[in-house]
Amino acid sequence: MLWGCRIIPPVQQNDGETKQASVFDNNTMQRQFESLTFRVYRIVTYVTYESQVFEQGSGLTLKDLEGQGFDFSLIKARLTHNESFSGTGILIKGNAGKSLLLTCAHVIDFPDTVFTYDDNASSSGHRYLLGLSVKTSQVIQVSGNNLHCRAEILVSDPVNDLALLEIPPGSGEVHGVIPMAAGSDLAWGDRVWLTGYPSGRFMMTSGLISNPGNSDGLLMTDAPFSEGYSGAPAFVYDRRANGFRLAGIGRSVAARSSYVLRPEKEIHEAPYNISLPYTGPVYVRTEREPAPGVTFLIGSSMLDDFLKSCDAVLQLNGWGGLAREMRQEVN
Repeated sequence: MLWGCRIIPPVQQNDGETKQASVFDNNTMQRQFESLTFRVYRIVTYVTYESQVFEQGSGLTLKDLEGQGFDFSLIKARLTHNESFSGTGILIKGNAGKSLLLTCAHVIDFPDTVFTYDDNASSSGHRYLLGLSVKTSQVIQVSGNNLHCRAEILVSDPVNDLALLEIPPGSGEVHGVIPMAAGSDLAWGDRVWLTGYPSGRFMMTSGLISNPGNSDGLLMTDAPFSEGYSGAPAFVYDRRANGFRLAGIGRSVAARSSYVLRPEKEIHEAPYNISLPYTGPVYVRTEREPAPGVTFLIGSSMLDDFLKSCDAVLQLNGWGGLAREMRQEVN
């Protein structure tokens, strides 16, 4: 008996198809998104505070600090502590060796002075102070794509949670402007792609847009979100122009708040033996537990309004007309 076999020719891959099953429709779309990732950077802000902790029940008010006869014996402890916050920034334009990054204000904007108050107040209505912290230094580091440098705040808008950072000359390559999606073009179910630095690792995720006509200018998506994604660019794909547009940037995730008792030593960043019962003073701290599945984006309509509102500052620094450029057609 003779046996034979039929030779099956190898499947010829279509140039338009991705090698593996993918969230991208074709190779062109995949390569376009990959090129956008070279404009995404990690931002880490380091802040140092000097704090004075006052004796509880000292009856000290903010008005007392303004006087000349302050009693320094009321200070229980002096502390120096560091804080940091990491997020993501998108390079929206570069020229003459300078690059402009867009991010969330809460990634880089720390208060100069922080007051901690007692629940009680004086007869004139001034609340009693428990502590005072003054910012003594702040450094913003930008890294990614073989780049590591400091950035300066050009514009910060804490109300709308938006900020623009400038990287000094010689820190990056020249890039054209990022095109922005019109808020009116976004619809229920549009897919959105985010890329950023959750937990310091460069990753991408995707989800669907919900309620794009929300009056507060925020978009909602089911894309996963964690610390480090703040400021991450969110892109939609414009099929008419065959290109990506910036639909917004990641802002926050829905969360539930709870009050937790913490020992004094932990508050002051001092170690203690957890195997022994703790009998010292305790403090109440608010902890927020993320509620997965509801991610908030600052939409392109808010971005457009923000860029137009700070055009005078942008003009002075060589970035004039940026909002108009970002509304251009995808090339």
